[in-house]
Amino acid sequence: MSTGKIGFLLHPGERAAIDEALATAKRCGFATWTALEHADSVTAREAAGTVLLITVGGDGTFLYGARLAAPRGIPVMGVNRGRLGFLNDVELSGLTDAIERFAQQRYRTQRRSLIEARIAAGGEVCTALALNEILVRSRDASVARLRVEADEEVLGLFDADGVVVSTATGSTAYALSAGGPPVDPRLHALVVVPLAPHAVISRPLVLPDEVRVLVTVVHGRVFIAADGISVVNAEDGGEVAIHPGPDLEVVRFSDSPSFHDRLREKFRFGVPHKDPVERLPESDRGQRDAS
Repeated sequence: MSTGKIGFLLHPGERAAIDEALATAKRCGFATWTALEHADSVTAREAAGTVLLITVGGDGTFLYGARLAAPRGIPVMGVNRGRLGFLNDVELSGLTDAIERFAQQRYRTQRRSLIEARIAAGGEVCTALALNEILVRSRDASVARLRVEADEEVLGLFDADGVVVSTATGSTAYALSAGGPPVDPRLHALVVVPLAPHAVISRPLVLPDEVRVLVTVVHGRVFIAADGISVVNAEDGGEVAIHPGPDLEVVRFSDSPSFHDRLREKFRFGVPHKDPVERLPESDRGQRDAS
């Protein structure tokens, strides 16, 4: 029989959906705990002896779970109950089977890198952890002037709406929407994407993830967010120092979708558009040709 504990981080409304999964975990020899409200304190209390954290919800729940689990060395399994579910490998219908395979050690783990930001603004210093990205963005319609450095070398001085610094995992989130490239999360990389820069020649950059990126607010009023959650506001002279954070182990199985499968399935990346005529019923084609 297995030993240890399995924790369940739940999106509101999902408690009843995991009754069978809880029974399966206990049958496999695991103690269980759940976190819905006050997840930070619950996870801190239950972390000792926890061998797996299962997040049940959308990508936001998975990101939250990653920030809770990575500093404590707890592997994470994502179960999709959201609309996109790009980060989650398991559907709710397959959760009990996934727990059984985990108990039988029929799984592997994939390392994902988190980043940590040290933010100095208004005489205060705070930190934030992110699996996807750190965002520095203008608070109003005016552009901000941002200096971006990597290991004390200037990458650019941007008059822009902001800048996104993403991990490889986060390259398919905000960074992709802003024009950045999708990066396989197995790579050790950071992506720096200026947001609507005034300079014509301003392109996203891909950097090794061991570099330390510093974003300085030269002029403007910005807010800083980690994985979509606003952390603090900053103005002239504010600094956001981004450096490598803890690694996260993501539990995967032999039939888990690959990164490229996800790109095709969720974003239709690289999938050619069909000729619209091919999708028309035969009668409609004739009417179209006649017109």
